[in-house]
Amino acid sequence: MAFQNVLRQITVILYRLKRQFGLPVTIYQYVSQTNNVETGEILRNYNVLNVRRAPVLPDSIDRSFVYDLTFIAANNNFVSGGFFDRKTRVVLFDAKDLPKDFVFNNDDHIEFDNQRYEVKTIDFLEQRKGFLVRVQGIASSDTVG
Repeated sequence: MAFQNVLRQITVILYRLKRQFGLPVTIYQYVSQTNNVETGEILRNYNVLNVRRAPVLPDSIDRSFVYDLTFIAANNNFVSGGFFDRKTRVVLFDAKDLPKDFVFNNDDHIEFDNQRYEVKTIDFLEQRKGFLVRVQGIASSDTVG
């Protein structure tokens, strides 16, 4: 009996977070792609799902450096690569806002606040009442839209 009360609290907390911190979020689920051999163009097909309100937690930004492949392969002293600012955010999704058979995948990406974020990790809440999704984007990227 006490366990059911805890599950009810998850629903109440999700509802309050949606009301206070909810943003419209668009989920893009990768379906397939077609390659045009003559032009080299790649057309990707997505299932698009709009969520009216999903709580988005504040972001954390860290500066990263990625080495160029020639530095790693040749092991020379000349360093080439680049710095970029990586934004990591946490987005909560209520299972009521998603279709019954919906399953997150690491190939998905989401868009909100005119930015694109790639899905990094997916955590399930108790009895699939919701999803906690960690997403990552680039701070200096162009806006979507």
